Amino acid sequence: MHKPLLIASALIASAVLVLPAGGADITKVGENLVEVSVNGSGMNKDDALRDAMRNAVEKGAGTFIYSQSQTRDFVLIKDTVLARSAGFIQSHEVIWGKYMDDGTCSVRIKAVVSIKGVEDTWGVVTTFLKQMGRPKIMVFIREKIDRGLVEDSTVQTRIENLLLKSGFLLVRKEQLKEIDKKDAAAAVAEDNPAKLQAIAKRFGAQLFISGVANATAGVKKDIRGVIIYTYQSEANVRCYRSDTAQLLSSIPGSSTRGADRVWRSAANRSLDAQAKRIAPAVRADILQFWQDVLSGRGEIQLHVEGVTFKQYTALKKALKQIKQVKDVTARFANNVAECSLQADVNAEILAEKLVEGISNLQITDVSQNVIKAKYNE
Repeated sequence: MHKPLLIASALIASAVLVLPAGGADITKVGENLVEVSVNGSGMNKDDALRDAMRNAVEKGAGTFIYSQSQTRDFVLIKDTVLARSAGFIQSHEVIWGKYMDDGTCSVRIKAVVSIKGVEDTWGVVTTFLKQMGRPKIMVFIREKIDRGLVEDSTVQTRIENLLLKSGFLLVRKEQLKEIDKKDAAAAVAEDNPAKLQAIAKRFGAQLFISGVANATAGVKKDIRGVIIYTYQSEANVRCYRSDTAQLLSSIPGSSTRGADRVWRSAANRSLDAQAKRIAPAVRADILQFWQDVLSGRGEIQLHVEGVTFKQYTALKKALKQIKQVKDVTARFANNVAECSLQADVNAEILAEKLVEGISNLQITDVSQNVIKAKYNE
């Protein structure tokens, strides 16, 4: 009596098996629009869907992307553009989704992709990247096995390798002097990003990543006379902007395990499993932030010296009248106005608009996302 159920199960299984892991079916459905069927995978259903959307855009705009493959900074441009994959998807439908034996999730979607959107964004990113140059990042992860510090962090190494693969520049460990390493380790231990910020700025890094990773011994197991060591790892990684120390993302790592006949290998296995989960999430957050910077979106800080409280009040009102400013958060202390502006242009263009719109404002310095000024009578 179970025969129909068995047949149905077999049909479902065979239908899934014939779908290649990275397979894609592409159909043109309009001017600069294509419909693509692709698979995606991730640690959960949201990650799997994001991966599928990225794959859909990469496949749908594959001809255009391939035509750019010989250009300078191709990998960084591609990864930056694909970080915004959801913006190029006109519509999508999940065909199927399931959790695999290893705990990861797989999905297959059908999506309509705007090729023109990819082409336009590619041009914007390329132009700004030429003007600003490749970003540099400093990574410092304080890693422990049991209570002992690890000199070469497994989590840090995997994050660095993934960022290098995407075309970012890095402050290498060899560049840091022993005093820098000690200061960085102390800063992470104290949870003091300001200290790390000073080191990152000294080495010209626009972003810095800090965090902790710990592997702790679990219960030893005796399997047929062979002792197996088990370890469990946890981590927490944060990413900051070097110019403002603004926290961009905080990524807690879920618990991972490792087992081996050698205790150190078991610990390293658990840490590497942790790194494999955290590194892609760190890169995704950085790529999304970097595209905001290149596109002129996000937070810009305005520091204005020599203002009275009355002038500070007038300044806040004037800032809200600037078309490119979407939101203003400000505070006043010691005759200094510190304003956080949400803008849809970069700092240099916004500085020009501020000068045009606020006659008493004298700009004294403009960096990537910080504008310094004085207020004249």
